[in-house]
Amino acid sequence: MSLRRLATDTWRLWAMLIALVVSIPAFYDTLMPAPTVWALVLYGLSAGLITASTWQGTEPHNGASQSFWSRPQQIDRVLALAMLSCAFLPYSNNNAGALAWRLTVELITLARLMALSQPLWAQTGLLRLIAVSAGLLGMCGVGFYWIDPQITSVEDGMWLAFTTAATVGFGDVVPNTTASRIFSVFVVLLGYGVLSLVTASIAAMFVGTQERKVEQEILRDMHAQLRAVRKEIAELRAVMDAQPKHRSSHEEPSD
Repeated sequence: MSLRRLATDTWRLWAMLIALVVSIPAFYDTLMPAPTVWALVLYGLSAGLITASTWQGTEPHNGASQSFWSRPQQIDRVLALAMLSCAFLPYSNNNAGALAWRLTVELITLARLMALSQPLWAQTGLLRLIAVSAGLLGMCGVGFYWIDPQITSVEDGMWLAFTTAATVGFGDVVPNTTASRIFSVFVVLLGYGVLSLVTASIAAMFVGTQERKVEQEILRDMHAQLRAVRKEIAELRAVMDAQPKHRSSHEEPSD
């Protein structure tokens, strides 16, 4: 792969990630009691970035017949149009139809975001995975503090994010608005994915440690058996080398 192609693919990936992430605060801002015009601007920015990334990545399909859903670029173009339509809809805080449409677009956005970031998660070590998970939960805590007026501190927001992601739900701090309840659904889904990856990585580390111990014991046993076999072979060689000499010393000279 040429450097130019690699740079283009990297630019497309990060442009898509930024566009998808930017649409999340835009969605929740339209649910606030007093939404701002920046939500609509962010939707427009997301649509522009997605369109630019798909424009740069236009490639022929070599005449092969492919379904619509097997072409990520076409899906991204439709998603860009959906983002642009969200910028012209009324605010979601007092319009159920706009809320339903923006929620549908956001679900597709999250699915696309997970698909794009999956290789990044698959190549992440345990320490980096824990750091990224802690960062995501911290951002979710800030999100609860931002969208829920009953959450009066970032610490309470982070505690709510953790208990929600872990599906513990102590009930001491709970979401109180429609926006924070919708946000809780996504935090639960995020918790299933992120915390499961951390748990699986820790379990794999312990299993790997036990497997290495078993492998070391097997190798030690094999080495011991090899040493015993070598010793027996050396003894047999010594016996075989001594046998001709022993016979020659007892032979009588022939006439």
